[in-house]
Amino acid sequence: MPAIEVNDLRKSYPKKIPLPFRRVEWVEALKGVSFKVKKGELFGLLGPNGAGKTTTIKILTTLLEPSGGSAKVLSYDVVTQAREVRRRINLVAEGERTLYWRLSAYENLRYFASIYYVPKDEAEKRIRELLQLVGLWERRNDLVMGFSRGMKQRLAIAKALINDPDVLFLDEPTLGLDVQSAVFVREFVERLVREEGKTVLLTTHYMAEAERLCDRIAIIDHGRIIALDTPENLKKLVSEGETVEIRVKNLRPEKVKAVDERLAVSEEDPTRGTLILRGNLDEEDLPKVVEKLIKAGAKVLSVERVEPTLEDVFIKLTGRALRD
Repeated sequence: MPAIEVNDLRKSYPKKIPLPFRRVEWVEALKGVSFKVKKGELFGLLGPNGAGKTTTIKILTTLLEPSGGSAKVLSYDVVTQAREVRRRINLVAEGERTLYWRLSAYENLRYFASIYYVPKDEAEKRIRELLQLVGLWERRNDLVMGFSRGMKQRLAIAKALINDPDVLFLDEPTLGLDVQSAVFVREFVERLVREEGKTVLLTTHYMAEAERLCDRIAIIDHGRIIALDTPENLKKLVSEGETVEIRVKNLRPEKVKAVDERLAVSEEDPTRGTLILRGNLDEEDLPKVVEKLIKAGAKVLSVERVEPTLEDVFIKLTGRALRD
């Protein structure tokens, strides 16, 4: 029995607030998404902003109803058995406002423990363990408003574990964090899965994060899953030796596709006026592409063959970089 089962999931939103006599235009956020997550698996949804990652998580955590299709968590339907689903899951949502800033760290966890009907004696023990686990026990009586963003995120993870959920949903858990806090969150999530057997569904647009953490990854774009496999198998979609990284100067990002459709902007440094382009080019095509770049007015600083990454997979499947 899978921990999560999604079949042909669809979600549409009105483009504008529906008013009498106004023709309503609908935007399809999800266009038939299907996947399964095994128990004890760390499953990743990787895609750019607006791809449908957060919409998928909101449906699976009963915060949104789908427009079509079905979804089950631990065999419970997220629409008709929403209460049973909520008892067995928890969510670390994107952004900081998932905590009460005028309460202390301890008060926040005590409040959320009461919402989940955790017995008082058990709650006291669990709060202490969780605050120690995320390194906030010494700050337990401090107001959350005085915490750094990284500390708030650690407390949000502790909050999400207060009911000892079987399935944990993490929506962009390291977005906007400093390097040290991001490393802590990633290592903590790994421990939850490997040592405690939790099932975790993680959304991210950080490719290195998905590649390092996830057992399997679904790449989602424009509301559809375009690939699903282990990180290693996904990278095999790009032939070895084909991936090229070209560093250029004096070329505007919007002009890249006019040079060659297979190139995409991987990084941009506006202060230096440089771009790092990636693409899948064989030995025969590479000199021709470099020549086209020079003719387009670009100064080519370096050209090198690199190991394929998940970004190269995304470029091959969609024709653009994940940042676009």
